[in-house]
Amino acid sequence: MSDTEDHAFDSDDDLGTITFPGAARPADQDEPRPFDLADVPSSVEAEDALPQSQIFESLFLRQDGPAQPGRTWEQTKVQSISLSTLARTFKKDDKATAINLLHRRSVLHLDEDLYYRSNDEMLAWDGSKHFLDFFLVVGGSVGLHALLPNKVVDHTFSMSLNLCLPIRLFRPKFGKLGFDPTGCMMAIGTSPSSELWLAFPPRENLEDVNIANEAPLLSERLHGDTRLKSTHFRMAVMFLAHALSQNPSLPIYVMHTYGTDDDLTAWRIKDVSNIYSQTTWDLRLDDLLELHKTIIADWDDWVAAAPRSWKQDGWLLSRAPVAIACRYGQNQPIANSNSQAHAQEAKNWHAERSYSSIRYVSVAIASDITCTRVKRWIEVPNEDIIQEHGVLYDSPDPHVREEVHLDNHPHRDPLTRRENNVYNEDGRRIPRLHGKPRRNAKPCGLLVNLETISELFSSYIDDQDDMIIDSDAFSGEPASAVSISVYPQAFLRTMGHIQSNAILPHFAPFISDIRRSTSRRPRTVDLNNDEPLPEEYDLFGDRVDGDRGIPPVLIPSACQFYNEISHRIRPSAALHDIQQGRITSASLYTIWLYIIYISTHFHIVLDVSFDRVHHWDSIAPTFKEIGGQKHEL
Repeated sequence: MSDTEDHAFDSDDDLGTITFPGAARPADQDEPRPFDLADVPSSVEAEDALPQSQIFESLFLRQDGPAQPGRTWEQTKVQSISLSTLARTFKKDDKATAINLLHRRSVLHLDEDLYYRSNDEMLAWDGSKHFLDFFLVVGGSVGLHALLPNKVVDHTFSMSLNLCLPIRLFRPKFGKLGFDPTGCMMAIGTSPSSELWLAFPPRENLEDVNIANEAPLLSERLHGDTRLKSTHFRMAVMFLAHALSQNPSLPIYVMHTYGTDDDLTAWRIKDVSNIYSQTTWDLRLDDLLELHKTIIADWDDWVAAAPRSWKQDGWLLSRAPVAIACRYGQNQPIANSNSQAHAQEAKNWHAERSYSSIRYVSVAIASDITCTRVKRWIEVPNEDIIQEHGVLYDSPDPHVREEVHLDNHPHRDPLTRRENNVYNEDGRRIPRLHGKPRRNAKPCGLLVNLETISELFSSYIDDQDDMIIDSDAFSGEPASAVSISVYPQAFLRTMGHIQSNAILPHFAPFISDIRRSTSRRPRTVDLNNDEPLPEEYDLFGDRVDGDRGIPPVLIPSACQFYNEISHRIRPSAALHDIQQGRITSASLYTIWLYIIYISTHFHIVLDVSFDRVHHWDSIAPTFKEIGGQKHEL
């Protein structure tokens, strides 16, 4: 069911009588709404999406030109049409020609004079802007750990508790929960920036982190309907009503803790509690902390005292409540290059949540890739670079880099005419050339070539016999098969969006650096007697599981490329920017192609190997280095 129906529930009579009002949906209100990377708006979602096999056939196997005669569309003649032809048809307002084009199968191609090669030396690439697209936090034990800020007091804190959402689905398509969400997710409201959930995972997934680690990712799509059954939902509401009633600051009461009858369908919640006297309850930080403590203290006793009929299916006895917070926000910039802003950003991460009781954090970091053609390049004087940055190196890797003397290191490579990159002490690339753009120059439209996109994910170098693996793109990461799904756009067939189950290999060195700086390191000596420890013991003296060793902190899982129009899609087609007149039909295509966003998904495992959380701020800033990479898009 859609989010529309979430607001139709205002009764607790076995989930009440669901009505479908004819008025506009609350989700259709014309207000700013962040792009939900993990969800596809219902207005543009298709039930009959083309399988990857058909797209592959269209890319590589289907031949353009005359085909066998027939009546089917696939057997009709295919003709090539240029983008300039369509532009002339549009400018002349030639309706007859436009209609005739609909009677033939056409393949759109770009004129040679309408695009530049990505290795054009007059193109200035920029990948310095990064955004937090997705953020999923999973608690590691019973309670509301994922919802609590890392503060003792906060007069600005507000949480809207809403127990009228029994039919809301848990929709994120990426992330790690540590359990199967089928039949155990309950929406409980919102905070100013997040959706809040109470999950009821099996107890063994909470108590044994190895079982949790083996649970499939959400991207594997192995789970079923995430909503609680009606009887389980009523049990959960009664427990929360009981926990809230323990807080004297809240006007909530429960007259019968387990209802008036063992049969859950024989009574209504509103007859035994006033929890549904209003749709939402605004909780202060003190109220949330009190609820958190009560859940931890009372859950086991409340379950033990529950009627026998409530426990017959085993669900109540085998489950425990854990909080989950989920946030979408592509417009939240991160990894600011300013040192003061960087320090404040790290403080914000710490203030938002205490990570001592968090098991998993899943994030998606979107890197904004733009390209502008410049009129000429201006060399930055070596003296200015040395004065600002001091010692410079030829590589960002501290293990192999060597100091560079700029006077002996020209700005450009004499053969390729590309900039000779140099790096500061922190491994940041220092620009040596500044592009001088033309007046009113607009960014180039970026087109992802679907026919060669697999090469971007390869660490192998075909044209260098002495280097089998690109050392800059490979840093000890285990090799695995990469699956890439392609989505042609704008009738270009060979250009469009992609999704992959792997990240770009050029991220590997930075991920390895993050792992080394945050993961616990093996201990080699017994602290009690200074005797050497066997290799199979980790730093806490605990035996590790054979070859698996200590799980890493940061686990990359996927990435996707998408363009700017994806940022502008609303949940309702009626509220799309083009419908509102904010983008004219003439400018829509230009804006559609201006920017490519590379969104990279990661899972951060805190419960087993994150023993120095003060390095949280080192995760996002490392992605600035993509600004120094130039790839064939």
